[in-house]
Amino acid sequence: MADFVGRLAEMATLARCLTEVRQGTARTVLVCGDAGIGKSRLLDRFAAAARESGARVLAGACEEHFGDPMPYGPLLEILELFGREFGAESEAYRRLNDFFDRRGDHISGPQQVFVNVRRMLQYVEVPLVLIIEDLHWADPSTLDLVRHLTQARAEERRLLLVCSYRSNDLGRTDPLRQLLASADFTRRVERTELHPFTLEELEELLNAGPDELDPALVERCLVWSEGNPFYAEQLMAAGALDSPEHVRLSADLESVLLARLSGLGDDALRVLRVAAVAGRAMSRRLLRLVSGLKPDGLGAAVQECFDRQMLVAGRDEDTYQFRHALLREAVYQTTVRDIRVDLHSAMARALSADASLSLAEGSAAAELASHWYQAGSWPEALASAVHAGQQAMRTFAFKSAEVQFDRALKLWPRLSGAAGVAGLSQVQLLVETAEAARWSGNTDRAIAEIESAIAEAGEDRPDLRERHANYLWETGHRQEAGRVYREAAEMLDGQPPSAVKARVLAAIALARLHAGRYAEGNDMADAALRVAIDADARAEEGRALDVSGLARGMLGEFTDGVERLRRAITIAREEKHIEDLLRAYANLGLILENAGNLREAAEASMTGLAEGRRLDLGATTQAMILANNASVALVMLGEWRDAEQIITEVLLDRPPAESIYPRLTLAEIKTARGAFDQARELLDAIDGVELNGDPRFLGPLHTIRALVALGDNDLPEAVREVARGVAALREGENSLERLRLCAVGLRCAADLAATDPRRAMAVGDQLAREGFEAQPPESTPETDQLVRLCQAERQRLQGIESAVLWSQVAEGWTRLDRPYEAAYARWRQATAAGRIEGREPLLEAHREAERLGAEPLRANVVRLARQFGLDLADRPYGLTEAELETLRLLCQGLDASRIAKARGVTRRTTETQLHQVYRKMEVHGQVEATAKARRDNLFP
Repeated sequence: MADFVGRLAEMATLARCLTEVRQGTARTVLVCGDAGIGKSRLLDRFAAAARESGARVLAGACEEHFGDPMPYGPLLEILELFGREFGAESEAYRRLNDFFDRRGDHISGPQQVFVNVRRMLQYVEVPLVLIIEDLHWADPSTLDLVRHLTQARAEERRLLLVCSYRSNDLGRTDPLRQLLASADFTRRVERTELHPFTLEELEELLNAGPDELDPALVERCLVWSEGNPFYAEQLMAAGALDSPEHVRLSADLESVLLARLSGLGDDALRVLRVAAVAGRAMSRRLLRLVSGLKPDGLGAAVQECFDRQMLVAGRDEDTYQFRHALLREAVYQTTVRDIRVDLHSAMARALSADASLSLAEGSAAAELASHWYQAGSWPEALASAVHAGQQAMRTFAFKSAEVQFDRALKLWPRLSGAAGVAGLSQVQLLVETAEAARWSGNTDRAIAEIESAIAEAGEDRPDLRERHANYLWETGHRQEAGRVYREAAEMLDGQPPSAVKARVLAAIALARLHAGRYAEGNDMADAALRVAIDADARAEEGRALDVSGLARGMLGEFTDGVERLRRAITIAREEKHIEDLLRAYANLGLILENAGNLREAAEASMTGLAEGRRLDLGATTQAMILANNASVALVMLGEWRDAEQIITEVLLDRPPAESIYPRLTLAEIKTARGAFDQARELLDAIDGVELNGDPRFLGPLHTIRALVALGDNDLPEAVREVARGVAALREGENSLERLRLCAVGLRCAADLAATDPRRAMAVGDQLAREGFEAQPPESTPETDQLVRLCQAERQRLQGIESAVLWSQVAEGWTRLDRPYEAAYARWRQATAAGRIEGREPLLEAHREAERLGAEPLRANVVRLARQFGLDLADRPYGLTEAELETLRLLCQGLDASRIAKARGVTRRTTETQLHQVYRKMEVHGQVEATAKARRDNLFP
């Protein structure tokens, strides 16, 4: 574990005060916080830093006392350190030493003790840091000494007094609290409170070892420790966090927590036990009812718990909760079982009679289920657990639902006639448990429970098989899922229209689409839609529209596809069907991307992802797909950092079979940045995973493998990889992925021509034919652009490279908001144009490569610039020379036509450049651009 984490602000405060002390002004700093929050660790680190800076440090600590406190406890420790470090040369030190050893009568009262302490400390000629820890245990004499040192004249004293205390251990009559209430004292001190660690800080603390911890475990540790580093370290060291509901407290940690109960009255202990049995929090009314205490006694007991900061009020002031979850756990675990059972039973009866006694509206079912279970009343516990689980599912609290259903499954074999008690069959309970587990991100359990339901049913149930196949599909077992879907379809063959039949047909249609068989998938989706409408199954109608919209979009019918997908989203919202809502958003993002509407595509996917996260579904397969689709669009838009962040978040702890798409997207970013080893690791992780012939995966997979080989300068392997990809895509209907792969293949062939021209020409001819065959009947802006790119690479292969054609390619990519592809084309344009005409496109390529962090492209650009003897200096807002000149003319009042005439270019080129100027300046038009340029004195 890390030695020291965070606390930058607190260290800065102490360092500033020490600087003021060096300048001759004494300072006092109080460091407060809960037990275990890190006060001692902070002071140890500061003491070491102070010594390194030339200051002297003396430290003492107050000790916990169970009888009369020892007067001047920390002062005795400080005297011992002072004597070892400075000897007996100080007269004040000798007097104090004799006084405490009862060897002299030089000191006759407390005031003389204080004066001699101050004189002793002044003997140290360099800045002195005096640390007194655990002031909450200080005796009155020590507190008086602290008051004296703080309130003595600050000028010409180079003393920094630092005291620490626990802010949660002060009662109303505590002497330290009275000192802190003194206005004359507090105005002379600076107080800094240590707050709990954030998740990021706790991760740093716990991940200091060689093995990185499971992020879910760290989050659970944060919940239970509430960011307290001592508690967190103790919990991790004891392996206490296996269960999400309870922790196993070590004897040491339990002792530390229970020590806070010493001195509490019997009624206050009763209140804490009742509150512990209730849970982390409970309503005030329930506490009154179950505690059995009279109003006056209850009020005094609660006040005592508040004064000791063991209980605090909830946000609505109508609930009480433990100041710390671990304190509640310690009280609960040390309450004898008979008392616990009686209290659980009393609470269950009270909640059964009056649900308004619960913490909040809607929580009564869960509270009731927990109390009946802990009380050992199995019939009531089973019925309430099922009810609580179903209610949690309706409110999308899937993890809570899984806990309740799991409890019900454990109780089932204990009761005869369990179905009658629970109000549902065991098969249905297994189905609901599987669905809760699925939405909690526990897909393996979802599969296991649905398989148990199929076995328990004892008959062919196509609805259960459809659900089983759905879970298999989400975990990456696509072939097995397809087999199960077909089995369900066979069972339903000849049956009248039904919701389950519509779902099965829609799923089979989706499988056809993933295999690249778009026309066939479209027909099947239409059939599913007809069945749903005939069955009057509104939710299934939305699902069929979703698959149908995806099919239309993949066939190039973007307008119809988008319209169907938006209708599917509307229906999913109306039916409150989360799965269909998230799927429809994911498919909408995909089709908008294929249509070239990249910004809309990213926004649609991010909207769906936000919906999932709002419902705490960030760990589900649907959220992962949405995150990947958003990232793919962001990669194309050149927003690699955002894309990488999104992908990295969803990849945590995901097995490769469930995360092949985001791993591939991340590998694409790593490849473009030149991190080829990392790209290879990502590709190796998905090697051998079931791919199902999805062209949207196979195309990028072979493309990235080829580019990695290209980065390794292994051109023969790059060419072979492209050939494998072309063969894999040849029988499908995805023109876009085939053209993308052909363009990369022609690039590899053109590079290969320098060393093996014969082989390169043969490869180029084959890829040219493949590209011609891949062109769709109705082109899109991107397929047109890819055809143009293939032509430019083919000409480069043939040795007749054209700067004009490469310029057209670059401008085309710019219009499509594809900065990386445009920068690549600008580099090629510069290569073909030569030193004079190539300077401007080379500068633009360099700027984009640097912004993106595209290291291989940047290196190629720099290499060419050296050959040309060109300076790659940057310009305002990252503008090219042409764009800067266009902006200058714009600021002179010229419109697009006059700018084009003045520069000898077409109006369309000028409009494209103006669009780039506005984007790079982050403005929305001519007026804002002109104003910003003038404000920045760009053209004086």
